[in-house]
Amino acid sequence: MAHRHCAPLLILLSAAAAGLLFFLASTQNERSPITSFLRTNPAEAEEAPENRRLLSVGLAQFTDPRSVSLRTEAPLVTDAPEESASPAPPSFPEQPERPREQFAAVDFESRANCQIVYILGVEGATHHGFLPIIESLARNQVDPRTGQGYVVDVTPQALKAGLFGWFYSAKIKRWGFEVTPEVDDPAFVQTVVRESCPNDGKKHILIEWASFPSGHEDDPRTYRVHRQHEWMGMSPEEIANSDEALEHPTNMQAFYQAYSPYVDIKFVVLHRPFLETIASHRDWDGGPEIHSNIIRGFMLMLRRFLDTHLFDLVDGTRLWSLVCVEKIMSKHYGSEHEVKAARKR
Repeated sequence: MAHRHCAPLLILLSAAAAGLLFFLASTQNERSPITSFLRTNPAEAEEAPENRRLLSVGLAQFTDPRSVSLRTEAPLVTDAPEESASPAPPSFPEQPERPREQFAAVDFESRANCQIVYILGVEGATHHGFLPIIESLARNQVDPRTGQGYVVDVTPQALKAGLFGWFYSAKIKRWGFEVTPEVDDPAFVQTVVRESCPNDGKKHILIEWASFPSGHEDDPRTYRVHRQHEWMGMSPEEIANSDEALEHPTNMQAFYQAYSPYVDIKFVVLHRPFLETIASHRDWDGGPEIHSNIIRGFMLMLRRFLDTHLFDLVDGTRLWSLVCVEKIMSKHYGSEHEVKAARKR
């Protein structure tokens, strides 16, 4: 992701606010300008191809120099056979177990009242610094139908239990699961959603920001898959292709497919200059060289996910927005006056 692609602060914050906020403001016939923009009808999007071209400009441009091929768990789709003059009556073979990639029935009422905003980025991308901005934007929203503010949770324990396997005793076991289920276990997902977004007449926003990778090898938190010592001896491509990395801190593909029927998901993707990203944790993983290899591996992995998930599969809106965090740092400006002026915008 090149520095020259980062927009000025005014455009950046406008795009960030538009790209991730927040719910249906009211019924289909009563929409605020922001929610109308986000909830564009897929048919309308087809009538404006320039919008799709614009939204396609993102991480897909910034390919790795080694041209790592994209990787997806989605099943291949073959061409349908040509129809015959007298088609045979359809047969209904026994259905196999539902694959991970297949959606459950969409619960539109649940999606209208529950949203996950995931601040997505590699370790060192300033998740901690950007979280207050997202939280402030979320808390400033008001449901125009009720006049109530949104319920904003920046430490969503139930969601963390669902995504990462944390809080086994306090959450998972109390919910009746003796063993931590997979992230896309249907009963587990529905339990997490009910706990996170109760049907109380309010709209709920859950803000998650765990980085890729997260924690240490001996982290006391109960990750399904911890940081792996073996990554220190692997190339970025090997890390990105490893089963352990795909599950750490959570399996993004499984998370999105399993939760989308019940929750409106948006990703805010953080970009920070690579050297600054590495320098922020330069002593981790035995030093900056090995640490940079591990970070590059997770950058490749995240890029593959984002390149294949440009639009939400339920409502057709864009799924993620890219934010260049260096543009909101004071060092980007030449004087204190410019900093103060930018902060007022």
